[in-house]
Amino acid sequence: MRDNSELTLRKQKDFSRVYKKGKSKGSKYVVVLYRKNNLGYTRTAFVSSKKVGNSVQRNRSRRLMRESWYSVNNKIKEGYDIVFVARNSINDAGMNDVLRSLYGTLKTCDLFK
Repeated sequence: MRDNSELTLRKQKDFSRVYKKGKSKGSKYVVVLYRKNNLGYTRTAFVSSKKVGNSVQRNRSRRLMRESWYSVNNKIKEGYDIVFVARNSINDAGMNDVLRSLYGTLKTCDLFK
């Protein structure tokens, strides 16, 4: 099992690669950008811009996305870089809403095993 630091996108060049050459799908609460990374494991990042709200709202949105990801990550194909971007509408959402939205978006991306 890899530690969490290896499973997180951190470098700007990795983000740029996903943003420029990756594919994206959106839903009501989350936008998912993804790209093959030719590694044996999947790396993720959770992003909230200032459009989402103040720091409390941005942190809550990242927590909601991260917790939803932990519920489905064992069913996802290996070898992808995935960036989850919160939409402004996530502020009014609960955990189950975000989970359903993230699950549906990942399904349309064909990222499930």
